Amino acid sequence: MNSTAADFDFVEAYKDRFPITELIKHTQHLSRSGYYKRLKTPSRPSRAERDKELLTQMLSLYITHGGNLGNIRFKDALREKYQITVNEKRIQRMREYYNMPLKTKRRKPKKTGGIHFVCDNILNRNFTALLPGKKLCIDITYLRVTKPREKFIYLCAIIDLFNNEIIAYSIQDTMEMSLVFKALNLVEEKGLAQPNAILHSDQGIQFTSPRYVNRLKRMNLIQSMSRRGNCWDNACIESFFGKLKTEMPGFVEPETEYEMIQAVTDYISYYNEVRPQRKLSGTPIAYRSNQVA
Repeated sequence: MNSTAADFDFVEAYKDRFPITELIKHTQHLSRSGYYKRLKTPSRPSRAERDKELLTQMLSLYITHGGNLGNIRFKDALREKYQITVNEKRIQRMREYYNMPLKTKRRKPKKTGGIHFVCDNILNRNFTALLPGKKLCIDITYLRVTKPREKFIYLCAIIDLFNNEIIAYSIQDTMEMSLVFKALNLVEEKGLAQPNAILHSDQGIQFTSPRYVNRLKRMNLIQSMSRRGNCWDNACIESFFGKLKTEMPGFVEPETEYEMIQAVTDYISYYNEVRPQRKLSGTPIAYRSNQVA
């Protein structure tokens, strides 16, 4: 508490027993006008009171995300879910005081080796497409399940840059090429890619393998690839995976492989059909319907 506040509290405590003007004379930092000005100003909640208001929301997010939110993501989640703006310094102080440590990052699953074919970055971060099926991005992410034992399962998704719609995906418990081919099969069967469309990926082993390269040639697709170690070159699909992992636990916290597959399926439907995107002024499906009609 600062000196002026202490003087004000002193006057408040004894004003029923002594004249206010006399009490003010015995303070060092409070004037008569300052006292009455402070009297008219609504009192600001104490730090403890402000922390108490924030603690409920922070604990909810901490539990929902399994303790995996860093300070920046904590700040973003508070703003997105509760419309609360808090600086990272306060978040760190709250976490330390109320024991909300960042959980240790889990080791990523190992990747296998193989022959690699790397091609040019033809997309070159030009994420705008004038027609459906002309520019697509593909990537793989891993999802952790805990029952009946802890393990990873893998999601391969393909996004259409015309409307940011997830047009195809596959899920399985291995990173074998079948994971990627299942997603490509859906694109081919449904005619979701135009001839000579660009299909962009990172330099993951699945996308540099001869089998993948030959498959794209048979599908009449132009292969494009991010520069090594540069996730921003494939930002759109990376952004989707980020939203999936941040927002899906708000609906359900899957534990088994079956529950995870169902949760991902439901979230992709939500993402395509319900979740509005500012860039599109609506949902991906609605944008495509309005533009193509």
